[in-house]
Amino acid sequence: MQTLITPTQVVALAFSGEELMSKDIVTQSDIIEAEARHIRPILGDALVDKLHAGEYSALLNDYVAVALAAWCRYTVEPLLDVRCDACHRDSRRTTADNEHHAAVMRSLRRKAVTLSHRLSDHLNAHAGDYPEYNPKSNPLNYCSIYGDIIQVR
Repeated sequence: MQTLITPTQVVALAFSGEELMSKDIVTQSDIIEAEARHIRPILGDALVDKLHAGEYSALLNDYVAVALAAWCRYTVEPLLDVRCDACHRDSRRTTADNEHHAAVMRSLRRKAVTLSHRLSDHLNAHAGDYPEYNPKSNPLNYCSIYGDIIQVR
């Protein structure tokens, strides 16, 4: 199945050079999951199809790829211990380890949400440039979740 970005792009966009992650840490299914759950609802099927066909490369490179890579990182992060020999940690986690992991996950989610809103804002500001985009289908235009508070516009 074709994805909007490759595992190599995910590693380049979502991990720092100091993390020394192999492109093999991200699977095609991770990208498919992140695209389906987090990017396709914003873009809509028609615009995703155009991106898969190679159109709107600036949109893909400047907005979609970074948001998708962030969601892939968020998806993969809990699996790093089992996927990466160098990442294996002592199986006896302390409370501090668990708190640190929870803080990392919150931070990764905040980043992914911020980049999704950046993508959505760009699409809304330039909707005329993307005739396949339907702002009424974008869930970020009518629903926001902040912690336990759901705001419907």
